[in-house]
Amino acid sequence: ILLLSPVAKEHLIYKCGRGDKFSLWFDPWMHGESVHTLYGHRVIHDSLLGRLALVKEEIKEGRWDWPANSTDLVDIQLSVQDIPISSTSDSIFWVALGCSFSTKLAWQSIRARSAEVGWHRLVWHLARIPKHAFCLWLAMRRAHRTKDKLLAWGVINSASCVFNCGEVESLEHLFFHCPFSHNIHNI
Repeated sequence: ILLLSPVAKEHLIYKCGRGDKFSLWFDPWMHGESVHTLYGHRVIHDSLLGRLALVKEEIKEGRWDWPANSTDLVDIQLSVQDIPISSTSDSIFWVALGCSFSTKLAWQSIRARSAEVGWHRLVWHLARIPKHAFCLWLAMRRAHRTKDKLLAWGVINSASCVFNCGEVESLEHLFFHCPFSHNIHNI
């Protein structure tokens, strides 16, 4: 999940309100970037504010008020003029302003879509049992982690069937040729 963090960050929109929740330095509230990313650590020192400062500490009487202690701080003061200050709390949106986070939207925005396959209705239909449909979908995509694949990848040393029938464990073997599987189908 942590490997997807950069992908997720691309879909977050930080909307600054009154500056009460966002880190002044480390949250990407300033045109989609953090002040620290744009200007580095020196700007924190120049501002005379600590690392834990919130955006609201640079807002005075409803206006941006950055100190003019360095050229970077002056540049920041000019850059933030088009970021409106409001009486609402800071908020983070997913994908677009006003959209709250949902797992469905997150999945749709980060996944790589494949072409629709002709057999999808065979697997994903209203009368399906989800666990069975998922197992069938894996089988149709030849995606089960069978021992023959694990051996080829160097993960294991033996591809013998888990049911001790002496054959190599493969998708075809488990579903169609294994005596143990055959006995289960006959129950």
